[in-house]
Amino acid sequence: MRQRYRGTSTTDKIALWALVVTAIGLASPTVVSAWQKVFPADSATLLVEPNEQACLNRWYVPGSDPSFSAQVARANPDQLAQWVREGRAVHAGVLEAAVTVHGDAGSSVEVRDISVTVTRREKAAPGTVTGIPGCGSGPDEPSYLAVDLDTLPLNQPVPAAYLLRSPQQKAARQLETEQGQSVSLPHTVDEGDFYSLFLIGRTERYDTRWKATITWWDGKDIHRRTLSGRDGKDLRVIPTGDNPSG
Repeated sequence: MRQRYRGTSTTDKIALWALVVTAIGLASPTVVSAWQKVFPADSATLLVEPNEQACLNRWYVPGSDPSFSAQVARANPDQLAQWVREGRAVHAGVLEAAVTVHGDAGSSVEVRDISVTVTRREKAAPGTVTGIPGCGSGPDEPSYLAVDLDTLPLNQPVPAAYLLRSPQQKAARQLETEQGQSVSLPHTVDEGDFYSLFLIGRTERYDTRWKATITWWDGKDIHRRTLSGRDGKDLRVIPTGDNPSG
């Protein structure tokens, strides 16, 4: 099973992850109750999984502790997720999250928009940025929506239509093409099917907290859901310090 999973495309891995989480939820009444509070009966289920692989990220560590920085650079995703929740490690430069939409209704749903809102922006406190060389990637070309957060207004949702054409987001769109392809909206998700994409927020200047909102139509009503981190808090990314003007 492990070998088959390693040979699976990125998009299929996300879909598989979604199925596993659903199966776990069905096995426990407590988890089912929690699942229903997070994802009430609706026409689509949304799953968000921040990328917390050590070798695919750089990390900001508050203060100066070389031994802890070395631990962060080589920690497993579960440990990193815990340190992120505790504020002991923060994504540096770029935060990437896998977003999966699962069609639950008796008919297809249409994903119409993904808007991004910067909710807090402040000067980054002194700290250490750590990381190790990347662990490589497969030949997949999934859809990406990359956002240069520094250019966005504060506390105002910015729609994908703007992000995909604004001159201020040109560098972010170049990142999308380097990684795979830009998202194309609207996108129809058939009943029981999955639509997976990667959402990337990056900063060169600020300690930034942000969130995204996905909008879809089920043939009758418009629905909106906020995408945030595992703990329900806004996503957070801090500059690496590589840019002298940051």
